[in-house]
Amino acid sequence: MQFGYKNITTVFRYEANTFSASEHGGTHMDAPAHFWKGGWTLDQIPVERLVANAALIDIEDRSQKDPDSILTPDDLADWKRQHGSFQYPTILLVRTGNAKYWSDSERYFGLQNGTAIEKESDGPATPELHFPGVGAEAARLLADDPAIVGVGIDTPSMDPGNAKTFPTHVILYAANKFGLENVGDMSRVPATGATILALPMKIGGGSGGPCRVLVRLP
Repeated sequence: MQFGYKNITTVFRYEANTFSASEHGGTHMDAPAHFWKGGWTLDQIPVERLVANAALIDIEDRSQKDPDSILTPDDLADWKRQHGSFQYPTILLVRTGNAKYWSDSERYFGLQNGTAIEKESDGPATPELHFPGVGAEAARLLADDPAIVGVGIDTPSMDPGNAKTFPTHVILYAANKFGLENVGDMSRVPATGATILALPMKIGGGSGGPCRVLVRLP
């Protein structure tokens, strides 16, 4: 992310910046086109899908013991047993607890032996990365559920860090579900009852973009 500034007058104070950033850095939205040819680009996602019911599944207990943990079909079934079916439009939030490591890149990316990397937040994965994600089997169920419009997670990528072919990205985005990655602290978000606003920068033809994610608690 870069900023530029020029003071162009001595008569009054005027500030203007030049801004540039990766589509897929920081808290951002993945448009379906990111991994699926013909999928919606960022500006094509219907606006009514950006304000939605927030459903949260918390896998922190498991993922903090095993950084390669994934969201499973059992997690989805357990949530539905307690709360019923998802209601359109719903953005499913997956809480792993990794948001607290944001300022520590080794811990956040699950690097081993201090290995350094240069990559976008969901660029090519390597065996050295170990952070939780959404499993492919759970992704298939979410892709098939018409109530789900998007999925968010507090890790660098929708797929777990040790993924090689990014099946979760492909499965979800082929169904025109969007992704929210590097979402912040979800510790106050309840399993159900909250409203989420996912407000991306509207980039024409974008495969993704910086996104402000807000949750209104019940």
